[in-house]
This record gives sequence, C-alpha cells and structure tokens, in this order.
Amino acid sequence: MARAASSPAPVGAGKVVVRVLAMVFGAYAASAAVVAAGVAGLILAGVNKSDAFTVCSILGFLLYTGLALWAAAAPRLVPMVATLVLVTAVGTGIGFLPALIGGA
Repeated sequence: MARAASSPAPVGAGKVVVRVLAMVFGAYAASAAVVAAGVAGLILAGVNKSDAFTVCSILGFLLYTGLALWAAAAPRLVPMVATLVLVTAVGTGIGFLPALIGGA
C-alpha cells in the first residue's frame, strides 16, 4: 500500500519572523549598499554624480525585488541572512571609497 505523504517539518514563528525581516529590511539594506557602491564606482570612473545616482537608483529597485524574492525562496535561513549582511558590509565599504579618496 502506498504510504501517505508526510507533512513538512513545522516551522517556528521565530524563523518566519526572521525571514520576513530579512526579506524587507535585509534586502533593502543590501540593495542600498550595492547602489552606493555602484554610484561610487561610477563616480571614480568619471561619470557625472547625478547620472551615476540616477542609473544606480533605477537598477536598485530591480535589485531589491530580486533580493527580497531570493530571501523568500532561500532554503536555509542562516546562510541567507549571512549573505545579506556580507553584501551590505561590502557595499557600504565600497560606497565610502570616493569620500576616502577625495572624489566626492
């Protein structure tokens, strides 16, 4: 006789809250940091500041949507949160380059 399909493992409310917070705030922080890094890179490449900001801001909306969807679909919670934190830290660091070099 065929065995009945077992239900998936129960998910604790804490994990759901962390995932939703990562989707909303983590994806936003990571996309904002990547936008800042993109603006910094374009400024250092000689692009006008307002043009660099406009282009990167427009692409930032797409990036945020993609990161939020990825955070919702990621199979493991801890690596997903760690990746968002790492992307945010690296993007923020790169975003400060023009100020450190003196190009901003």
